[in-house]
Amino acid sequence: MVKLEDMVTVYYKARANKRRSRDAVRFEMDFKAGLLQLWRSVNERTFTAHSNYAFVVRRPKPREIFATVMETRIIHHYIDWRMRPIYESVLSDRSFNNRKGKGLHAAIKTFRDDVRELSCNYTKDAWCIHLDLKGYFPNADVEIALAQQLDLIERYYEGEDKDDLKYMMEVCMRADPARHCSVFVPRSNWDVIAPEKSLFNKPTGTGGAIGFLCWQNAMGLYINDVVKWLQSHEFMRVVVFVDDIYIVTADKPKALAIIPELRERLAALKVRLNEKKFYCQHYSKGIMCLGSMLKFDRIYTSNKTTKSAFYRFSTARVRGPLKYVLPNMLASVNSTLGIFSGKTSFKVVSRLQECVNRSLGKFLELKPGKQSFIIREMFKRDLRRVA
Repeated sequence: MVKLEDMVTVYYKARANKRRSRDAVRFEMDFKAGLLQLWRSVNERTFTAHSNYAFVVRRPKPREIFATVMETRIIHHYIDWRMRPIYESVLSDRSFNNRKGKGLHAAIKTFRDDVRELSCNYTKDAWCIHLDLKGYFPNADVEIALAQQLDLIERYYEGEDKDDLKYMMEVCMRADPARHCSVFVPRSNWDVIAPEKSLFNKPTGTGGAIGFLCWQNAMGLYINDVVKWLQSHEFMRVVVFVDDIYIVTADKPKALAIIPELRERLAALKVRLNEKKFYCQHYSKGIMCLGSMLKFDRIYTSNKTTKSAFYRFSTARVRGPLKYVLPNMLASVNSTLGIFSGKTSFKVVSRLQECVNRSLGKFLELKPGKQSFIIREMFKRDLRRVA
């Protein structure tokens, strides 16, 4: 049985960074009654996850995103809260997405270190292979992913709410959001999404929802056994980030020879490699890795990301109520600058900072000794007064 105090604990986790959203405000207005009703629906097995909504984002590339109402979001966070220690114990240390202490920058640096190791500090030959999984989320098999999650709970979870956790997992992963969602944006927004990458074009039982925390975790585990199999080969190193697989090896023929078996193992999970996104080249030519260019000990941000950042900063304008626009604008600026942190991009960062000063200098100022911006004091006072 799920305890009400645990549901309260998870609610505070779920609402973090979401308190300004319309749905979070709606729920918080009477959150005690909402949590009590949610708690009862789980214990009485009447909970459904049918209230979702969908939209499209265009940067860094067009993607279809699904989101949930706060009630379902709380359940997603409850599952993550209980399952996180298990995920960390079973996932390969070569899988970097959706994990604390890892992430994008850690994946890039690990791959750079792998290249240095297998090339004996850039004194011997080594080759880098990039593999991409075609339609990883949209083509996932719901029942395979769910069976993996239920198996983990059965084998490793010992809490009193074990059966409840299984129930919540089944409901959330079988939610079929494309058939149970609201769309508050023009359907023409989907014109930039390839038809085969939209869950609206998939049959029931196929496709994981990008944006659902339960599916973000599930897809990290989906090919975990395949990743561990790749990792078992001593002649190469592997780094995996969502649907991107990077391999570095000093023995090119051996590495290429395992690709057919890799395809077979992935096919058992209804996953296939993207034939149009494959390359194998010597490390000295430079390696594109997760939006960065690696060349020996240097890491550069890709030209596409840099051009996009300059365009966004040069055209940035503050439009609308300051209490909403300024915090969002600040988060966007600092997160973009964070992409360049830890890379050989000192001149680029300086030019981006100048660009921000020209377009948003009236509202934002550079934090002393840092690469990040803060809201000017006069506008901070205004925001406090409005709040």
